Amino acid sequence: MSADHVERAELESEYEALLSFMYLSPVGIVRSDKDGVVDMMNPLAAQLLMPLVKDGTIENIFDSLASVAPELRNLVSSFQAERGPVCENHRVFVTQAKDGPVVLGCSIIKVATNLLMTVLSDISRQVAAERRARQTEAWLAGIYTSVNDFAFFTLDSSGRIESWNSSVERLTGFTEAEVMGRTLSRFYAPDAAVSHRSPEHIALTRDEGWHVEEFWCETKAGRRYWGQLLVAVLREVEGDISGYSVVLRDVTERKLTSDNLKRLLTTDHLTGATNRAHFFEIAEAEIGRAQRQGRPLSIIMLDADHFKRINDTAGHQAGDEVLKRIAAEAKAVLRISDVVAR
Repeated sequence: MSADHVERAELESEYEALLSFMYLSPVGIVRSDKDGVVDMMNPLAAQLLMPLVKDGTIENIFDSLASVAPELRNLVSSFQAERGPVCENHRVFVTQAKDGPVVLGCSIIKVATNLLMTVLSDISRQVAAERRARQTEAWLAGIYTSVNDFAFFTLDSSGRIESWNSSVERLTGFTEAEVMGRTLSRFYAPDAAVSHRSPEHIALTRDEGWHVEEFWCETKAGRRYWGQLLVAVLREVEGDISGYSVVLRDVTERKLTSDNLKRLLTTDHLTGATNRAHFFEIAEAEIGRAQRQGRPLSIIMLDADHFKRINDTAGHQAGDEVLKRIAAEAKAVLRISDVVAR
């Protein structure tokens, strides 16, 4: 075999090895020129990029990512070296969904004057874990800076209180005999004691490892306070859940400040009812809850008949009074957990 044939065979073998590596790689790989024109990509890269392209074709890596990472083109154009890493694990937020954002880690390597290799990986779970860690750190820091307003205790695997200490009585006023064997609902204010809250809180903790929720609580003496509850899973060696650790905090002062801001942002200034934007946020959460629990959900629409006639004949001030009266009457006949929105 001639030297040319040997060299050609070696090149073909290397090319096949490259293709095999790309297609079997657990990350997305894209090969392009320095302007981003793609000449090769593996299926995983196409899968990660496809939600970003409108016409279903991926011809230029920079164009495909332009809507979420327009800076990548500039990073490459400003990289002066002949070869080397342009960026490593650059985070690209594909979606900003509150509960589950999709985040890609992007690394671009310049391997020749006019050749780029881009590596893409889905790091959404990593980013979510980091966000949870930051929330936990902030939460614990809040405990350490206000050690007089929290109680620590544990629950058994069924969600019933199995330990007690003086911090529980200091915050809630309840003695050991009054809380042992009870559920978290022992601390709820009467108007916050909906039947599904305590088991749902435990279920979310079991699924996620820990869970934070806030609601109105009431001490044994009848003092209302806004409680923040952190429940975390305790696991045995085999991985089974043996119980839960709980921290209950009194964050009433913080709530009063945040409530004032929330009221300005979420309520209709005229009637005091929930505004349109906040209503849709609440409705989305309640629909999800109803679907998870298989429970019914009611939405009632009220229409003020001939309302335009009131404005035209008695004036807009009279119309405003009618709207306020409608909202007040609706609130009067509904439960505190129900929502009245305009």
